[in-house]
Amino acid sequence: MTKLIRKLFSLYLVLPAAVLLFWVFVPFVKNMFVSNTELLDNRPLNEKPDELTRNFAKEFEAYYNDTFADRKRMIKKLSQYKQKIGVDSGFSINGKNGWLFYDSGKVPDGYTLVDYFGRVRFSEDELRKMAEGLEKAKAYYKKRGIDYYFIVAPNKEGLYSEFMPDYLQKDRVSEKSRTDLAIEYLQKHTKVNIVNFRDVLAQSKDKFGINLYYPRDSHWNEAGAYLSFVELAKLMRKNGVAHMPLKPLSKRMLSENGFYFSDLNTLGKNEDIKYNVDYLKGKDGKILLSEDNGFFEIYENKQAPVKKTVLMIRDSFGNALKPYLGKTFARNIFAHNKYNKRQELDRLVAEYKPDIMVDEAVERYFDRLLKYSELYGE
Repeated sequence: MTKLIRKLFSLYLVLPAAVLLFWVFVPFVKNMFVSNTELLDNRPLNEKPDELTRNFAKEFEAYYNDTFADRKRMIKKLSQYKQKIGVDSGFSINGKNGWLFYDSGKVPDGYTLVDYFGRVRFSEDELRKMAEGLEKAKAYYKKRGIDYYFIVAPNKEGLYSEFMPDYLQKDRVSEKSRTDLAIEYLQKHTKVNIVNFRDVLAQSKDKFGINLYYPRDSHWNEAGAYLSFVELAKLMRKNGVAHMPLKPLSKRMLSENGFYFSDLNTLGKNEDIKYNVDYLKGKDGKILLSEDNGFFEIYENKQAPVKKTVLMIRDSFGNALKPYLGKTFARNIFAHNKYNKRQELDRLVAEYKPDIMVDEAVERYFDRLLKYSELYGE
C-alpha cells in the first residue's frame, strides 16, 4: 500500500511538468514538419526575420507566435472553453446582451480600449506631425492628378459603449476619443478631405431597427458601411465628381441575407445577421483580379455611373465598402494597408492611374498617420 501511495505521489509531482513540456515542445517539434499558414485577423502573417538586428528576438517571437503548428486550433479551443463559462476569452470581452468586444489590451492589434477610456490624447507635436503628413499625402496625389480622401471608421467599443461591461464603463472618462479630437484638429488645420463616420453612425444607430455593427464581431455590417459610404458620396459630389449617385439609406432598402461567421464568437454559432442593401441593383462590378489572399483586388464595372478609377488603401473595415464602390466606379483597385509603402504606392499609381485615392482606416489604426510625413516625403 505504501509503495502504491509513493507511486501515486510521484505521478502527482511529475504530471504537471509532463503536461507543461507537452504544450511547450510538441508544437515546436511539429513545427519542424508543418506550420500554420492561415491569415490572422485579416492581416498578413508576421514574416521570419532574415537579418540579425537588435529587434531580431522580438521579430522572431512574433513570427513564431503566428506560425507555430496548430496555433489557431489551440487558441480556438481555449477561447471556446472560456466563452462557455462566461470568462473573457483572452482576445474578446464579454459585454451586455451577448455582445462581444475586441480586447486590444491583451491582443496588440490596435488600441480599442485606449480609445474607449478617453484618458490618452495625442500630443500637440503628434497632431502637427499628422497634419504635416496628411498635407504631404494630398500634395503627392494632387501632383499626379488624383483627388485624395482620408476616411475613418469608429471602433465598435465607443459607438456601442452601452453594451460594454459595467466595470469598464466606470473607467471611461470621455465619450470623445483621442481620434475624434485629432480629426477635429486635422479638419481645422489642413485642407484635406477627411471624413469621420462616427457622427452619422451615432445618429443613425437606433433609426433603422437594426444594429450597424455585428454584436459578436469586431466590424460594422453592411448597413453601417453603406451609411458611411453615403457620407463619402456626399463629399465627392460636393467636390464635383460627376454622376455620383446619392441614395440615403431607408428601411425599405434593407433585407436579411443569412448569417455572418463572427470573428469574436468562438462557439461556432452563426448568430450575427447579414443584410442586403438595395443600391444600384443589377450593376455589380466584376472581379478581374484577386491575389495575395484577397489583399489585392481589381474590380471592373462597365455599367457604373461614374467613369473613374478609384484606388483604396484599406484595413479590414474597407471590405464592407467594396461592393458600394464597385457598383459606383468603373474601376476599383483595393489594396490592403500592407501596400501602404512608398515603393508600392508609386507602383500602383503609375500602373493604374487612379482618379481618386480613398485612404481608409478604422479608429484603432489611426495613429498610422504619424508615419505619413516620412511616407509621403518627396
